[in-house]
Amino acid sequence: MSMFSYFKFDDRTDPKIKTAARLSFLAFFGAAGWLSSIINFSRSVLELDAFNFGIVLTVNETAVIFGFIISILLAYISESRLLGILVAMAGTALILCAFAEFNNPAFSFLYTFVGKYVSIATMNMAMFAFLLSLSVEYFETTRDSLVKHSTDSGYTAVVMGKISAFSLLGTASGYFLVSLLGFLFSPKSGFFPLEYFYFLLYGILGLPLIVIGILSSKKAVAAKALKEHVEFIIRGKFLNFYILTFFTASLNIIMIFFGAFFLVDKFSLSPGFIGLIFLLHSALVFFLRAKATEIMKSKGEDLTMKIRYIASVVFFAVLIISAFDFVDKDSPMKYVLLGILALYGTTTLFDNSIKSFISYFATPNEQRSNLVIYTRLNQIAKIIIPILTGWLWIQYGSSAAFALGAIFSAICLIVSFRIYSAYNDSDDGGIVEEG
Repeated sequence: MSMFSYFKFDDRTDPKIKTAARLSFLAFFGAAGWLSSIINFSRSVLELDAFNFGIVLTVNETAVIFGFIISILLAYISESRLLGILVAMAGTALILCAFAEFNNPAFSFLYTFVGKYVSIATMNMAMFAFLLSLSVEYFETTRDSLVKHSTDSGYTAVVMGKISAFSLLGTASGYFLVSLLGFLFSPKSGFFPLEYFYFLLYGILGLPLIVIGILSSKKAVAAKALKEHVEFIIRGKFLNFYILTFFTASLNIIMIFFGAFFLVDKFSLSPGFIGLIFLLHSALVFFLRAKATEIMKSKGEDLTMKIRYIASVVFFAVLIISAFDFVDKDSPMKYVLLGILALYGTTTLFDNSIKSFISYFATPNEQRSNLVIYTRLNQIAKIIIPILTGWLWIQYGSSAAFALGAIFSAICLIVSFRIYSAYNDSDDGGIVEEG
């Protein structure tokens, strides 16, 4: 089967679905480009420290709190039209990011109110990051809802898989663009002035989203909204599941975002190298995910978890050592760290063990509920951990921030040794559907 078959829909597919797939490519293209460039932009151009960078990441994730906005919008706007609007909004946020270092008269009251606590650039980036996150977060929600009620139930999984392929291609394209432009027009090369580089980058990322998003919105037709309700079942026997979920999400944030921030801060790595980290990370996840699933099935979730968290402890230990003064700016250690951050993607493949192991002792109702809780705990970690890590970095140095990641990894490792022994509390040893 050709890899291009993943991007082809058959004749029975609703045209709205095909449009949603193309918009998915654009949405993830823009989000990936922003994600892999924001670290260099924040540190090298805006001169944000780790705490202010953490504020930007935290505000970026608070968009998940405002899910009610989408419910309101869908009462007046069809889902297919809203998808185009959200993509155009994401493109607008990307363009605005290029102007984050300038004062905006429209926000003068905000500058006056919080300017003594954080920089103007931090406030601007936080607002634009929030707008981008709101757009992409609820683009996915709206798109998935559209797919579910615009396709036959037997064909839904196929359509979702094809749309996922468009999303993955968009993500890889965004990372590739940043890496390519970062190497070709690196500020160090002198070929392209630093002050114009990000105007070019965010223009290339944002303009297609604005134009195509607006055109798609104008051509969109109405679609019926779909509402789903999931029962929440929170029980003490899932404590280990909750611990693993929250702390794994936390150590991922510290490793990926603050690890890359460290490379820019201490070693001044160019946007090309940082983009390459994200590109390799994405490629490893894509090509090795089937192998990771096979390993989890053959070796068991408990063993794969242990391997995953041992590797995390080792990786954080290397980062802590690299933070010491005897490792200077020109040390080859920066290339070791670059490889570690890229390879870290292979360990995150085993994070699915957290979601799969509860199937051995949870009822179907409990499984559905706790997968929703899994998502919520991830969101909470993304809001709390960036600003906490940034504060630790400022107060005690980067080694303290990475020590926090090592502690989280150690906690998860300890829990991974006891995840099965704690769940032998059913009366008959079987799993029974509730309700």
